[in-house]
Amino acid sequence: MYRTETFYNVFPWHTNHFGSLHGGIYMSWLIDSAGILMSSVSQGNYLLASVDYLYLVKPARIDDVVRVIAEAKASWRSSVEIEVRGCIKRNGKEELGAIGLMSYVAVDENGRPRPIKAEIPSNPDAELRRARRLERKKLTAEDTSELLPGMTFGRSYIRTIYPEHGFTNGILYAGKMYTMLDEALAIVAKLYSKGNTFTASAGAVDFLNPVRIGDILEIQGAIEYTGNTSLDVGAKIFAINHFRGTKTLVGRTVFSFVAIDDQGKPRPINKLEPASEYERRIMEMRLKEREERIKIGKTLQQRECQ
Repeated sequence: MYRTETFYNVFPWHTNHFGSLHGGIYMSWLIDSAGILMSSVSQGNYLLASVDYLYLVKPARIDDVVRVIAEAKASWRSSVEIEVRGCIKRNGKEELGAIGLMSYVAVDENGRPRPIKAEIPSNPDAELRRARRLERKKLTAEDTSELLPGMTFGRSYIRTIYPEHGFTNGILYAGKMYTMLDEALAIVAKLYSKGNTFTASAGAVDFLNPVRIGDILEIQGAIEYTGNTSLDVGAKIFAINHFRGTKTLVGRTVFSFVAIDDQGKPRPINKLEPASEYERRIMEMRLKEREERIKIGKTLQQRECQ
């Protein structure tokens, strides 16, 4: 079995202003640990190819120790599916704090897929998940349009990618990207809800193109669903090469947030009514996906830290 365990101590600089581990850092630790496992499986360079889900089940706080378990579930010619579980150790006990499922691809020095030697047996469920990823990726690639036009409430987050954000192969590290994604989409959630929010989950994403050091990263985030206390912020991620004047779609995802008050309790938010047919279709699609995500999340929360 291919498995690793990584330990992280939650220090003050890892937390938000109400004392919980920052959602983007939480996700980055999960991706870091899966990447450590992938490096041993692939024995060389690799890239995060897709994320099926990332659920932040329980918050970690200052002085907590988070044990992240990464396990390879299946492998194919160049790719590996990895599950990660974040376990919070507190008062001598451990409880599930986060769980995710993602796939990585081994790449050569030119960023092209290369075969791996490891053989991790697949099963029908893993094959079904792989087929869904390929279908999702195809659908994502068919729509490279901007997200914000036609949406009622959204913002664009733009920054340059520097060497400190990347691998030695010159590509933006996925853990850094998720920290940026969470920051960008949380800003949209906070501005809309007029208060604090915490990250509950990140939905599926399939990466079409890499973001390279020197590129300008643009994250377009818009409100795509509102409930009584929760909201979904959809995102389209673009890489801009300002020397060539090109803008390419990197991926499409959605983050779920819960609006909270000063005591960390859920608080009500205003419902967003769709202002266009385009926005109505997105909200209907998001509602259907959300029901499935909640169903999966409830099942996964029953998992134990082993």
